[in-house]
Amino acid sequence: MQKATLYAVVAVFCLAGSAFGQDWAQWRGPQRDGHVTGFKVPTQWSAQLSKKWSVSVGEGHASPIIAGNRAYVLVRRGEKEYTLCLNLTDGKTLWEDVVNAPFDSVIFPARRLGKSPRSTPLFHAGKLYTIGVGGVMTCYNASSGKILWRKDFATQYKIPFPVCGASLSPLVDGKKIYVHVGHENEGAFLALDKDTGKEIWAWRGEGPGYTSPLLATIAGTRQLVTASHNMWIGLNPVNGQLLWSLPVRQNMFNHNSITPVIVGDTVLCGQNQRPTFALKVKKSGAKWEPVKLWETRDITMSTSSPIHDGNVVYAVNEKRRGQIAAMALDSGKVLWECSGNKGENVSLYDIGSHLLAFTINGDLFVYKKSGSNLTEVTKYAVADSATWASPAISGNRILVKGAETLTLWEVPTR
Repeated sequence: MQKATLYAVVAVFCLAGSAFGQDWAQWRGPQRDGHVTGFKVPTQWSAQLSKKWSVSVGEGHASPIIAGNRAYVLVRRGEKEYTLCLNLTDGKTLWEDVVNAPFDSVIFPARRLGKSPRSTPLFHAGKLYTIGVGGVMTCYNASSGKILWRKDFATQYKIPFPVCGASLSPLVDGKKIYVHVGHENEGAFLALDKDTGKEIWAWRGEGPGYTSPLLATIAGTRQLVTASHNMWIGLNPVNGQLLWSLPVRQNMFNHNSITPVIVGDTVLCGQNQRPTFALKVKKSGAKWEPVKLWETRDITMSTSSPIHDGNVVYAVNEKRRGQIAAMALDSGKVLWECSGNKGENVSLYDIGSHLLAFTINGDLFVYKKSGSNLTEVTKYAVADSATWASPAISGNRILVKGAETLTLWEVPTR
């Protein structure tokens, strides 16, 4: 069932682009890599952030997104999922869509994650795309909330999602939108027509893990890089052909949640309780080969995706109860690390001269970069609950999803 409420005056301006900063329209921002553009670093960080509004929206681990003067978020209330469109100025709901979302697949110890949606929505060219925790994918008219198409992958797969729920955040590429569906025993990486939902091609190999795909040009060839249940893979985005794969042994919970770092022909991969490693993806004739450059257990990653700045990779080590660290991309050597205790989930953002770290405990740590070292500048409380979702940042505005709330903060520039 779909409900839509339009605010006609607001609709004229909402999708025209933001005067405050670039849209944060998908998982991890414009380039899906945690790098923020348009953020004005204060000459002196204020004692407090400016709270613009806070509203109760429902449970959800899906990150919110920002497009123009609108925010979008996917949440759960009871046994239903809600897609919400809010006015970014005041937090008021402009339209909402509601679907039944039965889900009982969460296993111990992931049961504490509950039934909340994990997949971050995507805004592109006036359309909004969402994937619910049970694998239902919907395309909306982002202005009105009208459903343009919907696919329930339960009609194609007996189990349409991995054991902890669908978590992949979709990726648009020209006329195609990519999604990985199914269970580890049976699944497919799909390229769908973004306007109709019709299948363009499918790689029918392993089912998904919990990571989200990236597009990159490696060894002169454009390709999709992602993780399936037991492999890291590269796919040809034109036809879905498997270019290369690297088997990896998962732990019992199939916990591969890390979005990789890709720099040139190097792909850095991480998984829960497993070594972090870097691949050099090479091509010899018609054959592709991923060669390990290095592997280390000094840093192992759980749910927090890394970011890079030149040869430095900032990551969250799952050791010492959550330890922010810097490592060398070319060797894996640990260059710097904090004492720990940042929690099991930390969202990292690069704003140029500084690094932002949003912790599961609802805190924002600000670090100043100095070579590979980080110096803590200040700390802010941005949520009073567990914060699994990564914030959205547009200009100096930060949209934070707590356990039940959505809050807009602004970083004063002076």
